Amino acid sequence: MTDHLRASPLQRYEEISRHLLEQAQQGQDSGDILQASEKAWGATAHAIKAVAQQRGWNHHAHSNLRDAANYIGFERNRQDLRQLFMSLEAMHHNYYEHRREAGEVQDAIDAGEIYVWEMAKFRREEPPATQDHLSPSQATEQERRLRRLIRKTQYSHDNAYSDDELDELPPVRPFVGAMTGLTAEPENPDRR
Repeated sequence: MTDHLRASPLQRYEEISRHLLEQAQQGQDSGDILQASEKAWGATAHAIKAVAQQRGWNHHAHSNLRDAANYIGFERNRQDLRQLFMSLEAMHHNYYEHRREAGEVQDAIDAGEIYVWEMAKFRREEPPATQDHLSPSQATEQERRLRRLIRKTQYSHDNAYSDDELDELPPVRPFVGAMTGLTAEPENPDRR
């Protein structure tokens, strides 16, 4: 691994994700399925954080990771990715509840490898320009997810918006992202 203090956030998230997958397999091989479960989840979380970081999305809370994973799955019209995420998220729960068998954890580690690879691939591609494949209700859900992902929070680099200011933000289209050159900044400079 590179020196984490000198690496970019994207580079750190990618390297940590790969490292955690290796640790998950080592834990599984040694019979420590609790650690293997949590490492598989951690690899997933860091892969999503890399995409979210690149797009300028919030990624400091578990709910942000779920929003980002669902947004990407719907954006790419990939139900399999949403299902992979849910199975990997279950590994996080397994760390606390210890309800999964070793075979299920191995399946999750294998799924984690696919998920991490897919997220790395998506980071290198432009997001789709439109999401015409979505139903009207799915498009509305996507817009809500994106609003939560781009909303300024206590972890944002600028001043945080209060909850009532969120309602004043201009409408957001599902394809808006850092790679398109558009930002989530309000157009009214007086709001700062």
